[in-house]
Formats: sequence, C-alpha cells, structure tokens
Amino acid sequence: MLDDRKQIAAVIRDYIARERISREQFAFKTKLGKSTVDKLLTGHFSDKTLSIVESQTQLSLRPMSGGSIRLPDDTTRQLPRVADLKPLDKPSIAVLPFVHMGIDPEQDFLADGITEDIITALARLRWLFVIARNSTFVYKGKAVDVRQVAQDLGIRYVLEGSVRTVGSRIRVTGQLIDAATGKHIWAEKYDREMQDIFAVQDDIAERVVAAVEPHLYAEEGYRASTQQPDSIDAWGLVVRAMTLLNAVERTQNAEAQLLLRRAIGLEPRYARAYALLSWAIWWASMCLWTPDVEAGYEQAATHAQDALALDPGEPWARMVSGLCLSTAGQHQRALAELGSALTLNPSFALGHTALGWALLRAGRFEDALVETGWALRMSPLDSFSGFYTTTHGLALLAAQRFGEALPFLRASVSSFTDYTGPFNTLISCCGHLGLIEEARELIAVRNRMGGAPLSLNLVRRHMHRFAHCDVFVDGLRKAGIPE
Repeated sequence: MLDDRKQIAAVIRDYIARERISREQFAFKTKLGKSTVDKLLTGHFSDKTLSIVESQTQLSLRPMSGGSIRLPDDTTRQLPRVADLKPLDKPSIAVLPFVHMGIDPEQDFLADGITEDIITALARLRWLFVIARNSTFVYKGKAVDVRQVAQDLGIRYVLEGSVRTVGSRIRVTGQLIDAATGKHIWAEKYDREMQDIFAVQDDIAERVVAAVEPHLYAEEGYRASTQQPDSIDAWGLVVRAMTLLNAVERTQNAEAQLLLRRAIGLEPRYARAYALLSWAIWWASMCLWTPDVEAGYEQAATHAQDALALDPGEPWARMVSGLCLSTAGQHQRALAELGSALTLNPSFALGHTALGWALLRAGRFEDALVETGWALRMSPLDSFSGFYTTTHGLALLAAQRFGEALPFLRASVSSFTDYTGPFNTLISCCGHLGLIEEARELIAVRNRMGGAPLSLNLVRRHMHRFAHCDVFVDGLRKAGIPE
C-alpha cells in the first residue's frame, strides 16, 4: 500500500511537471486546498481526493492488475530503447535524485521533494528539454557516472545535489555538470531553517533555477560559437545573442541585435528571438545608445508584441512590454505585465528587478525593495547584477534610506562604463548625505561620458511621470547640479 501511494504521488508530480504548472495552479485546477495538495504529493490522500484529481486531470490513479498506474494516453506510447536514444538538438537536462545525507531514512522525502520541485521549475523554461522524474529516479540510491547518464538519457547537462538536516536546519547543495565532459559549470549551497518545509522547498527550487539558467545559456552560447557561422540554426543564433547581451556593453548589444534579426529571418515565428530583440533594443534605448530614444522604446514595444502574438507565455516579452508601459507612465498596466512575466517564470531574476523598478516608479517603494532585494539574492553573480544593484539602490533612495543606498550605488557605477544613469543616482544620493566632494568627482566623470550636461530641468523632463522624481531632483540640487 505504501509503494502504491508513493507511485500515485510520483505520477501526479510528473503530471505537474509535464503541464508546467505550479502546485498552486494544480490546486486551483483540481479545486483542492493547498494543504491537501501538499499531502497528496507526499502520498497522504483519501479516495475522495483521488477521485477529484482523476476527474480534473484525466489521470487514472487506481492500481490496475499487476499494480501499475495507468497514465494518460500520450504517455503510454512505446518508448525507445535506451540504446536508441540520441542527444537532442536543443539543450536538455536531467535532475538526478538529490541524496539525503542524514541517518534517518524517514527524511528521504525532503531530498525527493526538492528534486521534484526543481524538475517542475526547470520544466517551465520552454527552451529547455527536461527529463521526467520517473526516468531520473531510477538512479536513486546508486553511484552513477554522469557521462553514462548522458548516454542513457540522451541529454547534455546533469544537475545533482544533496540534502543534509541537523535539528531544525537544512542544507542543500547543488551542482550543474556538462554531462559529455564531466566539467562542473556551477555549484552552490543553501542553508535554511525548516519552519515550513514546503516553503523551503519552493524557495530553494526557485533559487537553483535562477542560478542555473544563465549558466546554461552561457554554455549553449559557447557551444554555438564553436560552429561554422553558416551552420548555426536559429536557436544557436539566439543563444549567441544572449551571451552578447549578458556582456551589457554597447558593441555587443549591436552585434546581438544583428544575430537576432538573422534568427528571425531563418525562423519568422520564433517568439524568443523577437522577445530578446525587444530587450536588446529597450536596453540600448535606456542606455542612450540609440539616436532616437523614444523611437527605440516604440520599436522595443512592437517586437515584444510580435513575440507575444506568437507565444503569449514568453516571459522576456512580457517583461519588455511592462518596462515600456512603465516608461510611458502607465503604471498599473506595467505592473500587470511584469507580474505576468514572473507568473510564467518565478525564477526570472531580471524580471524581479524590472518589477521592482516599475513599483518604485509607481510610488510603491517598500514593495520595490522586496523585488529588487529578491533578485540580488536569487542571482548575485549575474552579469546584469550591476542593473540589480542600481535598481535596488534607486529604490532605497526613493524610500529616503540614503545611507543604505550608498554602497549599492557605488557598486553599480563600476558596472556601467558608458551609461550615465547610475552616476546620476549616486550623485543624488551623495547630495542627500552631504558628500559634496565625492559628488563633484562623480559629476566630472559623468560629464566626460558625453551627452547633454546634467541639469535639474533635464532630469525633471525625463522623470516627471515617476513617483521618486522629487527626492531624486532634491539630491541633485544639494550636490550642486544647476537648474
């Protein structure tokens, strides 16, 4: 009976992963309470609960003769033999069962739960093929060579890890491995208190995916860059463009735009290509790298809508659409779009920063700090971390927490060598704190970067739609910026 319950719970977890929905969305779909779903996923349920799940999902969860569970029709087709599997043309990953390092076997469910949550979260990345839970859990309790796993499953990457509990604390470690070579790409550990184990599982799963996704893009970009230019497909062009965009520099941004336009030429219905092109153009406009900034924002919005017309679930396009609305002062619409981006991908660290920026512009400073702080914690080594620190520091400035803002804003200016925005914010912060000598040095550096000289009228003209305009301008005035 216990094995049957575990098998039923595993089938339901696989269903959630295949459908790319969260536990909360599954609870809404089945009209079950979240606590009931949490129990269901650990093998604790009643016959009534199973009947409800079956009626809403078309799963057949009652044991058949022989003790097996019948899955939906699309999962019962004949599978290829292991020897027949070939590596996919798209990036693919297997999450091996995390190893429980404790002495109490009853705590195994913690490691299994975290593994399954990570599989579910990764499965929401549409560009990534994720091996289903039942195929990876055959390796549970076994010492395996990741290169053999890659051959068995036909995948490029393996994520593995461990879980250790001591008293009320839990430590989770994870590492991402290139399965073909055995090279370690990423590794991290997470320490938490276990007051609410399901909240801990969700938190760690989101952080792992947020950390792993940029590394996967970087590896795929390198893989594509080693191919002959004429042989690179649209996917390869997009991942190369992503690598260039992550450099956060003007020349690379322009090159990325060319690659993305080429990808669209090859695959005119490739939503991600349009979405990343919209982001590249929006970023170039924000950094004043385009001759007509307003036209750049309009072009970015257009490409974001092109992407959403092809795929309404494209989170990058939702993010850019929201940023364009925020820049236009349409705050409520902007917040709705940016919230949708995070519903589509809760582990989207850049999306959390974008939402924080829109929130501070709308006057919700404390909410902004939650989002920008979350992005910094989710992906502290992200190549866009300069944008994260800038936005977090700006939110602190808007909340008039100038002393707290200062170290973030000082860190941000070193990340942007040809964009004046972070310098303007740091000058304002120095003005509020009376750091006039530092402000004068920054003004000199900022003015040497080119563009229109900094003035209060110029800032008001660009920021009049935003709630933090007055405090920003007041700091600049105290720093000695002329009218």
